[in-house]
Amino acid sequence: MRKAFLTIHAVSAAALLAGCAMTVPAIAEAPAEPAVAATEAVTGTFPLVADTGGMPGFFNCLRQQDAILISAHRGGPVPGYPENALETLQHTVSEIPALLEIDVQKSADGVMVLMHDDTLERTSTGEGEASSLTLAELQAFTLEDNEGSATSFRIPTLDAVLDWSEGRAMLALDRKGTTTYQDLIDATAEHDAFGRVMFATYSLEDAALVYSLSPKAMIVTPIEKLEDLQTLRVSGVNLANVISWSGTEVPRPDFYAGLEAKGVESAFATLGWWTGSWDSRIDMLDDDTLYRRITKGVRLLATDRGREVAKVLPGLAAAKACTRG
Repeated sequence: MRKAFLTIHAVSAAALLAGCAMTVPAIAEAPAEPAVAATEAVTGTFPLVADTGGMPGFFNCLRQQDAILISAHRGGPVPGYPENALETLQHTVSEIPALLEIDVQKSADGVMVLMHDDTLERTSTGEGEASSLTLAELQAFTLEDNEGSATSFRIPTLDAVLDWSEGRAMLALDRKGTTTYQDLIDATAEHDAFGRVMFATYSLEDAALVYSLSPKAMIVTPIEKLEDLQTLRVSGVNLANVISWSGTEVPRPDFYAGLEAKGVESAFATLGWWTGSWDSRIDMLDDDTLYRRITKGVRLLATDRGREVAKVLPGLAAAKACTRG
């Protein structure tokens, strides 16, 4: 999603995330969890496939295991692997268990492709607006990584990514540009992918719209207070299909606990490189207890630093117990 969402891979109860400011007194006294060998978190291939109950069942299992799922923002780019590239998605899940958050634009001829920005200059060798070019024109360009280095990778279509993800990965789709929620729902239905896809929304109204388009949809949406759950119920939304999006700034463990008591898991984000973002605080990696404090009660954590987090907070058995494959 934009700076506020997020983006989209699984790590367990002690397996998570980036963030750190020591200005969170409500969580500062959380007991440290036993350490697990760090090598467990960073080698091998980690397919995420819901075992039973689809996405709602998967998140219920995470809650029962007291586990956290890492969402790799924009697919988990690193040097040599650009954001929103299929090759980057493959690379990410070869290193850590992660849900892959990706951004979806629509080309001039109506094909959905992965691209965060409305324009092409920052992430590719192309120029202009993505929506003004056909798929063939877009795929004539190559992608550049976040350091500006050229790669041989092309802009992928959403169809190609949905095909690839079967049996391999879970995705979070963030609507960009002229793409509609109906577009995303139709593509997911065509690939029979509701068991591995969730949808980022930015309001309760959008969440209700997505659910009306398909009751199979797993939805991330901003929830500010417990009363918002009643608003969703009145709109006909099954709360088992909802993840509460709680932003990027202040962890709210008591609120997360209150939501879980109502059957709704919470997401938090440390992503972004703006001043004050948790991911921008390099010293966070010096004390893994800081990650545990920030993620207390969270089931989904969106980050730009999934690999570093997996090294600092390993322990994948609980999250693996919720998957097959």
